[in-house]
Amino acid sequence: MSIRKKSTTSSAPKKPARAKTELPKGAPSTPDAMPPEVVEFITAIDEYKRKHQRPFPNWSEVLEIVKTLGYERAS
Repeated sequence: MSIRKKSTTSSAPKKPARAKTELPKGAPSTPDAMPPEVVEFITAIDEYKRKHQRPFPNWSEVLEIVKTLGYERAS
């Protein structure tokens, strides 16, 4: 089995296709339409990212943020 590189007709390199980000049907697209808890969570995540200069917090950090908002495991 041989593998060949496809020949391209253009000399410019192609950019990879971007995945489209689609909101679920009925999902609010503006902060005005979101419940206050959602806006509070998004704001807390954004503040954490700016304070710690991290574009993507890991799950442990997200849990830390949720706890700082006052959420805890139900018994």
